[in-house]
Amino acid sequence: MLQTRRQFATPPDGAEQVGERVWRVTGGAFPSNAYICATGVGNEAFVIDPGLDPQKIDAAAHGLGLVPRQVFCTHGHFDHIGGARHFQEAYGAPVFLHVADQKVMKTGNFLLMVLKLEQRIVLPEVIFVDPALPAPMAGGERLVFHPVPGHTPGSCFIQFGEQMFTGDSLYAQGVGLSDLPGENHGLLRKSLLAFWDDIPGDRLIHPGHGPSATFDEIRTGN
Repeated sequence: MLQTRRQFATPPDGAEQVGERVWRVTGGAFPSNAYICATGVGNEAFVIDPGLDPQKIDAAAHGLGLVPRQVFCTHGHFDHIGGARHFQEAYGAPVFLHVADQKVMKTGNFLLMVLKLEQRIVLPEVIFVDPALPAPMAGGERLVFHPVPGHTPGSCFIQFGEQMFTGDSLYAQGVGLSDLPGENHGLLRKSLLAFWDDIPGDRLIHPGHGPSATFDEIRTGN
């Protein structure tokens, strides 16, 4: 039976269904959105942007009867890749990140220290994605990395079917401008405008912080 027809358990506390086969978990010392996505093959799932509370994400996946087999990151900041090592060690999950964010991901513990947060992360072993090559697969479906440089050099929109995960490049009512090292405001604006007229209005956008919204809602409210 296809996963789209599967009867999932009621999401546990802290997990909210925000799209077809997609649940959001928000948490961590520096709160951010992580997403659990059912692939449609058995009980397989993947996680997008595991932040600083991987145990909470893992518990939510377990409550839904799902096993996280892969991790995909929209960019390399600590609050989006910080929990990836947990899923790599627990499930052997490969971790995918755009090749241009190799240096960014290595700044995680430095930025945590600058922000006066006590938590530290252990980086995963990463498979670096080059959008010029075939996109990685999840449950027989390709996850397309659309480069959107600006917030970080390797920031991407990750497309899963008709849903898009936008990290800190695009929120429902803003963008991720925070003057972090490597951020380029002008480039981010240029990157977003290149997509602005091409994304279907009914496409559901899941950002790294804040609520999900259709792209029509974002176009009129951002």
